[in-house]
Amino acid sequence: METSVRRIDQDERGIWHWLFLRLSMTCLVLTAGVGLLWVAAQELPIEQLKRILAVEYLSVGLGVVSVVAGAPRKIVQALQIVVDVPVITACVHFTGGLESRFTLLYFFPLVVASYELRQKGALYTAGLAAALTLSYTLLVAAERIVPPVVAFREGVVSNGSLIGAHVTVSLLLVVGYVAGEMAGRLDRKARLLAHRSDELDHVRRETQSILDHMGSGVMTLDLEGVVLRMNPAAERILGIDKVALEGRGVAEGLGAIMPILVGHLMECVIEGRNADRVEVHIERQDGSVVPVGLSVNPMCDAEGNRCGVVTVFQDLSTVVRMRERMRSNDRLIAMGELSASIAHEIRNPLASIRGSVEMLQGELELDDENSRLFELIHRESARLNRIIEDFLEYARMRPPQPRNCRLDDVIHDLEELLHSHESLHARDRLRVLSGKFDVVVHVDEELMRQVFLNLALNAFESMGDAGELRVSVAVRPHHLPPEVVVRFIDEGDGLDEETAERIFEPFFTTKPNGTGLGLPMAHRVVSNHDGQLRARSVDGGGAEFSVHLPLVGLFRDGHLITGDEALEELMADAAHANVDSAEGTA
Repeated sequence: METSVRRIDQDERGIWHWLFLRLSMTCLVLTAGVGLLWVAAQELPIEQLKRILAVEYLSVGLGVVSVVAGAPRKIVQALQIVVDVPVITACVHFTGGLESRFTLLYFFPLVVASYELRQKGALYTAGLAAALTLSYTLLVAAERIVPPVVAFREGVVSNGSLIGAHVTVSLLLVVGYVAGEMAGRLDRKARLLAHRSDELDHVRRETQSILDHMGSGVMTLDLEGVVLRMNPAAERILGIDKVALEGRGVAEGLGAIMPILVGHLMECVIEGRNADRVEVHIERQDGSVVPVGLSVNPMCDAEGNRCGVVTVFQDLSTVVRMRERMRSNDRLIAMGELSASIAHEIRNPLASIRGSVEMLQGELELDDENSRLFELIHRESARLNRIIEDFLEYARMRPPQPRNCRLDDVIHDLEELLHSHESLHARDRLRVLSGKFDVVVHVDEELMRQVFLNLALNAFESMGDAGELRVSVAVRPHHLPPEVVVRFIDEGDGLDEETAERIFEPFFTTKPNGTGLGLPMAHRVVSNHDGQLRARSVDGGGAEFSVHLPLVGLFRDGHLITGDEALEELMADAAHANVDSAEGTA
């Protein structure tokens, strides 16, 4: 596109240059020369010269009109040169013949031809002018043509005139060749320059395409710390629009929210110190924390002087999840080995103890004290057996078998299970806040139902006989990747700092009779679905457990909507909600 515009501009400039050259020859040289000669000479065929000038002016006018009307410019120029050379020859004849100085006018169509028609045009024009000059000279020498006498001299051809004509012909040929060669060279240089420009544009577009489609973020800064360029991946990872950052100082734009990242960048800007494969955590404007792998290096110009900074960074969220999963797997391997030993060393003797106690309890006549002791042995052995079974279930948890399912169905099953629990009175203490959209997730329904039930039972247990449990479903379309968040918010005692940090560790519990395996099992199930289970205290009392799951799409009118169509609908709804909120605030 830019090349086409450039060529159009060159064509327009060429038309005006050609018109200027034509008018220069016609008005400034030819007309002025005739006028001066008419003043100096006592006798001059002025009427014939006027007709010649009229023909030349008519030729100029018709040429301009033809080009403006859309006629091929080069053809019009060639025809006008064919007119110019005979017109100049006629002027030479009526202004003294071979003695006339108007022979120098032949150089004007030659210059025009070399400029507009390049090498071939210059050669053809020089040949035409030389042929007419030579023919005219021969005709005058043979006295077939007698030019008008100027300055009262006899019309006799002298040797000097013949030599002058010969020199003129030679100069025309030489100058025509040189001018044509120069025009050819200029033409070749112009084509080479255009080719190099096209190659440069192609390389620039290719480089821009590579940057635009890279998964890693790329940002460049100058030596003042001003952001010069950032690619779409950098916008996505940092969670900021490049329009708001490019052209501004990186410390001004990101210093308040990402001080560690800005610190590494400014160290390289000021001191030229590079940072290779540094892992930092950045907090984006939406509040999410993203682990980022960062490399910062100085940029140098052709002379080796520092001219800026380039940084490349990647979102390490997937790597961190895999790292955590590997650590969890390492713990599970150790726990699996321990569970096998427990199963052999404790479970079988425990079964024998329980059986023996039950037999003795049935055969002996026990007083109240001994009966309580036997009940205690039976109850505690059952509790110990339950702990072992929970531990084995956690260590040997079956792999999930996910499929696309509607999250509302899982929430509805949770409601039924809680309402059927007589001791909870959940029908009066449970409030489910369904989302606006019927979202679809890729999960194992049975395992996810167990996770939701475990979180709900823990909430009711922490609240005791009073308090309400709120279960809400929300969609985060701007999160990468888009996700669904199921929140369980209770009105219990909340979580202290130590509990919040260790709550998903195996065997850590705050309950008197807890095993410390329920929440770790739930955390492991959610992690196996590429999700996250988070816990925090709620201002004013209570705790919130949130399950974050990847969004598959929306279920509408019996069909699954995925991809860009689902995201556009979710983002449009979010934007509409923001507008309504802003109007309400106003």
